[in-house]
Amino acid sequence: MRAQYALDGSLFEQYIRFLWNTVTLQFGKSYISGQNVVQVVLFRLRWTLVLSVTAIILSAFVGGALGIFAGYHKGGRADSALTFVFLLFETIPANCLALIVLVIFAFNLHWFPVGGMASGGLTGWAKFADTLYHMVLPVSVLALFKTSTNFLMMKSFVSQIRDEEYIITAEAKGLPRHKVLFRHVLRNVAVPYVTLLCMQFGYMLSGSMLIEVVFSWKGLGTLIYDGVIQHDYPTVQLCFLLIAVCVIFFQFIADILAWKFDPRIKDGAVIHEA
Repeated sequence: MRAQYALDGSLFEQYIRFLWNTVTLQFGKSYISGQNVVQVVLFRLRWTLVLSVTAIILSAFVGGALGIFAGYHKGGRADSALTFVFLLFETIPANCLALIVLVIFAFNLHWFPVGGMASGGLTGWAKFADTLYHMVLPVSVLALFKTSTNFLMMKSFVSQIRDEEYIITAEAKGLPRHKVLFRHVLRNVAVPYVTLLCMQFGYMLSGSMLIEVVFSWKGLGTLIYDGVIQHDYPTVQLCFLLIAVCVIFFQFIADILAWKFDPRIKDGAVIHEA
């Protein structure tokens, strides 16, 4: 058995063997299903991507638009109301919010299914529509959770730019507000906001784990949860490695975009104000 699991060598030999298996994607078989770990993880990965990418795109547009509005009308009633609501959602853990939504809309109102990804016995477009129907609650919770972050960050970006002298000068010259917004404000907040979205894409594989568990969504999150509970170490190992690679890759993309499009970083002229 020690030879079967490559435990018969020294610690250094085991480490070298681990590195080689990682490079060649040889992670063995799942202790639970007996299937190749890479195939199991890739099958679950696509469902996590469907859930996370949809939520990130929705939250990017909704949170960004509301954040721009609130930041440009800082101090108004709409700003105060939106900030209060999204601060409230920001403080609620994602799994608690998921349970609240599940109880209200699935158990009490019966508007949506309790969990799962699709009903049995369906094919073609009917199966596709049923999958979208099952996606509504988990995507909504995940998007709402990320929208809160996007709103608060975008509002902060716009509020800072809004008080800059060149914005005040442009408005004093009589430039229409929509032109000030699109020509000056949005151009300056685009880079930090895109950087924020890249970071969200980096954490998308792990950020939906608790929501997947609550809604029984058979993605990477539930695979990690089941693997930890049932001690399926090869599966958990590959999942964590995949998450780490995803985070590093998108952090690198965020740094490249910031360097490329932010002249302060590109020219090495970032000044930290006291």
